[in-house]
Amino acid sequence: MHCYEQIALLTERMLMLARTGQWGALPALEAQCRDTVDRLKAIEPQETLDEWQSARKYRLLSQINSIYTDIRSIVMPQLAKLGAVMKSLELRQSLHKAYGQADDALL
Repeated sequence: MHCYEQIALLTERMLMLARTGQWGALPALEAQCRDTVDRLKAIEPQETLDEWQSARKYRLLSQINSIYTDIRSIVMPQLAKLGAVMKSLELRQSLHKAYGQADDALL
């Protein structure tokens, strides 16, 4: 149960960071989340949950899924913007390679 609770807390923090545009801090939390999921995969088959724990597990999973949906709705448009900026920079670099030396000669 501890792993599920940790993942829920980490995803809540990730959502807060995404909402406030703190993109640089997201990868570290995502790595922590991934490590916790890996640990969960290793220990979960060995644990038996009672009825209350199973219900709690499914509530946490639902919460985690909802949070990930919210994170994706914030991150995906940002990734699209980043892709557009990178494409623009590639085009500029290509144009500079093709025509830059002539422009540099004029300077």
